Amino acid sequence: MINNKKVFLVYIVFFFVFLTFLLFPKYENNTKLYSYFVKDKLETPFDLIGFKLKNFYSTFQSNKVHLKNIAKLKKENEYLNKINKYLEIIASKYSDQYKIFHDNYPTIPITIGVSVIGDRNLLLNKNFIINKGKQSGIAIGNYVLDGVNVIGRIKSVTNNNAEVVTVSSNDYGDEVIINKQLFIVSGTNNNYLSFLRQKNVTEEIIFKKNQKVVIKNEFVDLILGRIDFIDKQPIVITPKNLNLDNLRVLING
Repeated sequence: MINNKKVFLVYIVFFFVFLTFLLFPKYENNTKLYSYFVKDKLETPFDLIGFKLKNFYSTFQSNKVHLKNIAKLKKENEYLNKINKYLEIIASKYSDQYKIFHDNYPTIPITIGVSVIGDRNLLLNKNFIINKGKQSGIAIGNYVLDGVNVIGRIKSVTNNNAEVVTVSSNDYGDEVIINKQLFIVSGTNNNYLSFLRQKNVTEEIIFKKNQKVVIKNEFVDLILGRIDFIDKQPIVITPKNLNLDNLRVLING
């Protein structure tokens, strides 16, 4: 092991020798040059250590900056992934709507955009009021859609507004098709409809979970919900939270 005290003392001695030569220039030039040489050799290890420490500190600071940038980029990437998923959902929704309105039907159905102006929270018998009526071509029995799913039907209408009975209301009833068989269903004031009876069919139908329940319309097939079971009894599940922000009324058919 190197004795640090001895090294330090040697360095001090040579420092004072160099200082002596500097203050008393009468010494020969060779002796002064030799002292400079010795001083340079003594300082070399310290310069090297200082350089390495400086380089280490610079690298450490640079890594800290890079780590911050990486964390920031990760957050931006997570945000962009969420935006991408949201856009995929939106695109899928309008793709399904396009298929409903265009597949196998040369005639495009006419719909009218409407807004809710009364009982938006569905406090009164699961119904709500919209801002258009007879003057816009709306009639009793027209279906109200949120783009893909059936929200309800027009129950009553005036010149400038109309009342919509939702699919969750016990006032709602409809004829539906499941696997090419006709059935009558009714609302229950919950997010599902119950089967009242089978229409014009005598054979027993075996339902399967997630079977699509469709309303046959003149121009389009409308999606009412899907099959599920409560206590082994089949029901029609509808969306738990009705989307009342993007409503349209189907007026031809």
